[in-house]
Amino acid sequence: MPYLAQETTRLQTALQAVAAQQAALTTQLTTQQQAVTAAQAQRTNAQSGVTQAQARVAPLQAAAAAADAKVAEAQQDLLDGSEPPQGIPPATWRARLAALRKQLALAQTAATAAHAKVTEAQQGVAQAQAQVQAADRQIAAATAAVQATQAAIAAFQPRRQELQSALSEIERMNVEITRDPMARATLQQVAAQLSARTGTLEESLLVTRFELEDAEALLASSITRRNELTTLLANLATQIPEAEAQAAAAQEALAAAEAEVTTLLQDGPLG
Repeated sequence: MPYLAQETTRLQTALQAVAAQQAALTTQLTTQQQAVTAAQAQRTNAQSGVTQAQARVAPLQAAAAAADAKVAEAQQDLLDGSEPPQGIPPATWRARLAALRKQLALAQTAATAAHAKVTEAQQGVAQAQAQVQAADRQIAAATAAVQATQAAIAAFQPRRQELQSALSEIERMNVEITRDPMARATLQQVAAQLSARTGTLEESLLVTRFELEDAEALLASSITRRNELTTLLANLATQIPEAEAQAAAAQEALAAAEAEVTTLLQDGPLG
């Protein structure tokens, strides 16, 4: 029967389209899952970097604390030697004082360098932690993409099953129609099913026609409204220069009135 042949072709085409879409989504899903794995590996490496960077901070902080202690010691030595002791020649005392000052300067330079290394190490920790956070965001985004694709694939499955079921039903009808010898009761059942299917298609076609008519009516109404608005805008465009001229004249009149009031105020009360 031409109808069954046409339905078979239509359903097969729809089924192939669904299968193609599912295949494309499956390929996309594989790529997205690989992206999740890569982001997780990056996160592991970044976390190792955080651990290594944090391990460098403590020794550097200890070295900075030791350098600060040397600075404090040098400052105390300089403070203790700021006054010349009894029985030491002034030249010797000045030389010793210069040596203490130099020692303090060297200690301060060493302490500054030690603290700079601590700051650099702490910045390294912050950068490594930022890389971990970036990797976490990548994992979250990639995981969300995987879940969305999995949901899309799952959403196609009911439609695929529906199409496959319809194809199987048509094949069964064809088998019953071409069966030899033909069973009258079975043919009557097939005819009823074909009639019901035809009725469903005719009802769907009728609904589609009504929707098309409503859409056409809405489009015609929208076009009419658009034309009305275009005309109104054109009229407003011609009225704008006149309104602007009136506004300018009113502004000039107001300025003249303000000037007159100012003159009267300056002249004072009459009489």
